[in-house]
Amino acid sequence: MKTYKRILDAVCFLFEVIAAVFLCAMVFIIAYHVIMRYYFNLAPRWSEELSLQLMIWFCFIATLLGVKQQAHIAIELFVKKLPKKLFFAVTLLDRVLVGVFGVLTCVSIVPYITRLSRNKLPATGWPVWVQFAAPCVAGALIALIIVEQVIVQLTGEASMDEKDEKKELVNL
Repeated sequence: MKTYKRILDAVCFLFEVIAAVFLCAMVFIIAYHVIMRYYFNLAPRWSEELSLQLMIWFCFIATLLGVKQQAHIAIELFVKKLPKKLFFAVTLLDRVLVGVFGVLTCVSIVPYITRLSRNKLPATGWPVWVQFAAPCVAGALIALIIVEQVIVQLTGEASMDEKDEKKELVNL
């Protein structure tokens, strides 16, 4: 389990770096596009398409990182008042449903990737499947992250993140 967690953490760290690079690239490309359009009246065709592709990838990477860090929106007002066993079951069900969402996202995109494998984007000439690969990759990684979280919950192991979070709550 420790090896699985280390590999998953390394992959998620890699995607954090990729997300940061994509965000910076989007800002620079859009700024370049605006400057070229409004000051030189020469808007490059590729800039809109490339920034859109980066945005698609950034959003799905942010989604999987949100699942990894358990930073997604949760309404805990009523759930925290449940008895411990029911709270455990509800949080487990929540994680399982998020994992099912990841698997369904990945599986449902595969037909689009195979059907559009020969089509090209007009400005960059990239294959169209590049934009459909983002939800597929994110869905698969979300499922793998949820597997780790469910195993941690079922075995009762407190992950390092949860231990740090508990320490932060105590220090408040």
